[in-house]
Amino acid sequence: MTKRIYETDNYIKDFNSTLVKNTSKGIVLKETCFYPEGGGQPGDRGSLIIKDQPIKVNNTRIHQELVIHETDTQDFPVGSKVEGKLDWNYRYRLMRSHSAQHVISRYFQVNYQAETVSTQLKYEKSRLDFQPLRKIPLEELGTITKKINMILAKKLPVSIKALPREEAFSYLREKKYQTKYLEMVPKSIKSIRIVSIGDYDFAACAGTHVKNTSEIGKVSLISTKNKGKFRERIFYTVI
Repeated sequence: MTKRIYETDNYIKDFNSTLVKNTSKGIVLKETCFYPEGGGQPGDRGSLIIKDQPIKVNNTRIHQELVIHETDTQDFPVGSKVEGKLDWNYRYRLMRSHSAQHVISRYFQVNYQAETVSTQLKYEKSRLDFQPLRKIPLEELGTITKKINMILAKKLPVSIKALPREEAFSYLREKKYQTKYLEMVPKSIKSIRIVSIGDYDFAACAGTHVKNTSEIGKVSLISTKNKGKFRERIFYTVI
């Protein structure tokens, strides 16, 4: 199992580690700050230096509890010392987008009684699927954008903590988190990571986030697309 540095500190940009395995898909390290693709968030990119040779990390995925750094070269000796460095501009923008997604999701849950049923973060433009939700006219979308940006401007602190499974479920139900996602968590998961945004939002999440909503800046809800009966997709970006 790879030690996942990013779970406790989302701001570490570089680190030292040891190569423990080569696979056909990439390199496995003893520990890493590279976030693997999951939960709607893309895997990190960056570089590794092994035996003074820089290696580009094209993507990061997880397989059987191992974090795999996808590289074009996978033939280095096990035990090699490794220096890792994130593409920080890429990661940080995704952190801003992810924290923004939590606020947007909560806004629609509270004001439209709509649940987030799908998310996909992208560097340029992200999306959220809500259900049930009617078509939102562009003028109304502009008003929603202003109200969400007012929430972000409150400089709400973003905190992360882990709780035992049942304690976490009880806590999140009390905070009115969408319960369908709790039911999807595998029973093998004994500890739940909770991301809190001030007193506004509380969610189970394994992704990376900023420390304060002021870091997000502003969001722009760009457009909507119908995805079926009472299901709407909303595209947004951080600016």
